[in-house]
Amino acid sequence: MSDSLREVSRQTSMLVSRARGWMGSAWDVRISSGATRADRLRALIDEFAALGREAGSGAPSGARPPRISDHALPDQLVVLADDFFAAAAAGSGPGVPLPQPEVTRLLARAGAAVGAARADLDTPGFGFRPF
Repeated sequence: MSDSLREVSRQTSMLVSRARGWMGSAWDVRISSGATRADRLRALIDEFAALGREAGSGAPSGARPPRISDHALPDQLVVLADDFFAAAAAGSGPGVPLPQPEVTRLLARAGAAVGAARADLDTPGFGFRPF
């Protein structure tokens, strides 16, 4: 496993750990963009689904993750992120290995997506108590 894949995986796990602590109406909290926490996590899930397809996870073109209850979103993120990480680690596309620069590009895109989501969600209500 490359260092960049390990770091994106770590950042994703940190985000999932915090999101698993949200209960009930915490999912409806608005972030700075005006979207809810649930909406923001769904956008990241969609991004991982697209990244997984590009990396060769085997998901059909145009397929989108099903819409599920807010409290299950962290688990859905884990599944789609793991699919992407496995495909990126294998460095293979559908039947043809991906060139290393392509794998690097996809990992950078995943890192940027997770970083942006964490920046949007890292507020006092995301996992820290305000003082």
